Amino acid sequence: MNTIRPLVLTLALVLAGTAEARELRLAAPAAGDLSPTQLVSSPASAEKASRLEAAPVQFSWVLPADQTLSAPLPHRADSREFWTRVSAQELSAGKTLTTSAKGALIRLSPIGQAKGAADPLQVEITAGGQTFARGDGLKNSANEAELKAAGTSFPSGTLAFQLKDEVGQGDITLRLPKAANDYLVHVFEPNSAEVLSLQTDRITAVHGGEFKVLARFNAGDTAQAIGGFLSSPTGEQVELSFEREGDDYVAKVRHDGLIGEGEGLWEIHTFASANGIQRDAKTAIVSSVPRARFAGTADHAKTRNGSLRLRVDVSVAAASRFEVRGILFGRDGKAVRAGAMASSAAILKPGQQSLDLVFDAETLAKSGLSAPYSVRDLTLVDQGSLAVQESRAAGIEL
Repeated sequence: MNTIRPLVLTLALVLAGTAEARELRLAAPAAGDLSPTQLVSSPASAEKASRLEAAPVQFSWVLPADQTLSAPLPHRADSREFWTRVSAQELSAGKTLTTSAKGALIRLSPIGQAKGAADPLQVEITAGGQTFARGDGLKNSANEAELKAAGTSFPSGTLAFQLKDEVGQGDITLRLPKAANDYLVHVFEPNSAEVLSLQTDRITAVHGGEFKVLARFNAGDTAQAIGGFLSSPTGEQVELSFEREGDDYVAKVRHDGLIGEGEGLWEIHTFASANGIQRDAKTAIVSSVPRARFAGTADHAKTRNGSLRLRVDVSVAAASRFEVRGILFGRDGKAVRAGAMASSAAILKPGQQSLDLVFDAETLAKSGLSAPYSVRDLTLVDQGSLAVQESRAAGIEL
């Protein structure tokens, strides 16, 4: 039996739709890329897995020629506020708060079951040797009902008010003679120049990887005290330890994304004091538990029908539906610009797998681009958890 002829025919059929197929390597991870060092073999929750689409999909679309692409930056929180817990006994006797500007906004929220609403006429303020009784130090106030009418949601019995400019700034003693509850006191100073800024060095924290939390008081003032914690979606906390680096205070975190539910938004809380002023700041970071990553290789082919295909190799540790997306760059005259985007998703089992990014002939023609091409901002997503598994800004040259 002649086995050569069937083999030749099979190869001919496979290659009939493509030309110029060749193996490529992805650019090495850069500083801003998300690149996992270890994979987790435990799958996403069964509930999430049950909602996954089974059918593979591929699509591409044209980007406007004048569209400006820029990488998203981590959110920076600028705080002019702080919180402090005050007992009923302290508040009845008088609690001293230090402010740095006129017109501070103060909110008193009962801790636990409210034993009665605080009356603004009971609020007594002492500042600069002068006492403002029966609410005379308040510019305006709002009780629980008025706060709800304004579309806000606070615990029952909450009272909010703004101090008059005559109260001034500095040490201010707040007294509620008939306080029946312990209170969480929130002080917000909209007119203050004392600002605690907080942000992370990346948007996504990958399990097993490191990220930084950066805090700064004003233009680099020295903090008298600084601390904080990282909180998972299920409430587990990781303490943050800050060290001075230039104008910033930096906490380096080796991320354990398996605490609690793992994926999702983790909150970062930081509290600090400088120049005698207290500030609390809060931001968030996305947590990713990587179950797949780029294998580092790909192959590229121009099909007979004029489409451009990039087959991206993926190492998979746990089965899920994974998506790869990327942006096609090419020549437009003498300039290089983005012209199209493609996405591909499919269920992948553990092992060495691949996903195809296909820029169809019509999209390619409408993009106005010509070779040489590159696919940048390559991103791998686990659709089971909606978590980015890996991202490479430089992508791959075709």
